[in-house]
Amino acid sequence: MRIRTAVLCAAAPLAFATGVSGQAREEQPPMSEPAAAAALMDNRLTPERDRALQLATELGAHASANLKAAVIEAAWAELRGELDRPEDSEAIFDYVWAVGRLRDPRAIPFMIVALGTGAAMPNALADLAPAAFPAVLEVVENPEGYFGQVSGGLTALRFMVEDGSLNERQLERVREIARERLSGTQDYIVASTAVRLAVVLGDPQLRRIVETLATDRTAAEALVSPYLSDGTPTRFYEQRLSRIQDRARKLLAGPVDFGPFRRPGLAPRKGQR
Repeated sequence: MRIRTAVLCAAAPLAFATGVSGQAREEQPPMSEPAAAAALMDNRLTPERDRALQLATELGAHASANLKAAVIEAAWAELRGELDRPEDSEAIFDYVWAVGRLRDPRAIPFMIVALGTGAAMPNALADLAPAAFPAVLEVVENPEGYFGQVSGGLTALRFMVEDGSLNERQLERVREIARERLSGTQDYIVASTAVRLAVVLGDPQLRRIVETLATDRTAAEALVSPYLSDGTPTRFYEQRLSRIQDRARKLLAGPVDFGPFRRPGLAPRKGQR
């Protein structure tokens, strides 16, 4: 079975909230939850499957246990490429959004694999704290982890800190992670996310590290890798250094007006269904 890594790596956050792809627009009788669960478990690409995912997305945490299980299983099937979709299909993003709204601990393994697709999974994992904490910790501790997953995991930890959902022992572990990710050489995206986590934690030592990063170009050069994730040199290294220093200064001055933002329950934005 293949994982659609090419699609997942191309983060398309706008796809999360645009609604289920291919939905029939004409008025139809309401679909029952049992019928929706059956349609999702049938691995055929049918209008009923799209309607079922729409219903599950609208119900979110209020969906029945059986419908939630069907959504999670259907999302895995999409992620593994088990359906007859084009290789570049972005349908997976609709499933990511639907799973994120379920608030179901059974979905944590899927959420972990889908980290790196935008802010939906970090928000959904934070909704499940502290149950999701060990799995997120495992991701951010992995020195060989894919940068999108590590960054998404750090964002999930930030959301948990902002929510106040972690105990002191867990918070100390998060502080250790932040220190680790602000030392050595890190991917630019990981370093940028770690800087924000460090400031949110409010730890004096971490704040001093960020202050040094904001003012000392040499410190920024030591932290941010000059290479892309595939090992090739980036042509934009100097711009990345400037950006992370600017980001550090803005975070220290606070409050900031840039995301990703905490959205409990992944409630639709104003004006969206």
